[in-house]
Amino acid sequence: MRIELSILFCLMSIGASAQDVIIRKNGDEIQAKVLAVSDSEIDYKKWSNQNGPTYTMSKDDVFMIKYINCLLYTSPS
Repeated sequence: MRIELSILFCLMSIGASAQDVIIRKNGDEIQAKVLAVSDSEIDYKKWSNQNGPTYTMSKDDVFMIKYINCLLYTSPS
């Protein structure tokens, strides 16, 4: 099932603009440039303001990250 979802997201992102997408567990999507992923946090910049501040989010709040190169990070259940 995960492989099918990965392929689907890759195909959907071909026509999209080039950015990472952070999908939170509450369903919110953040267009971003992911800078770093540690054991507990994700550092990113908003895609619309890449010269702006760096934001930090707990990995516990993240459902999935769709990277620009179609790689996916999914949080453990």
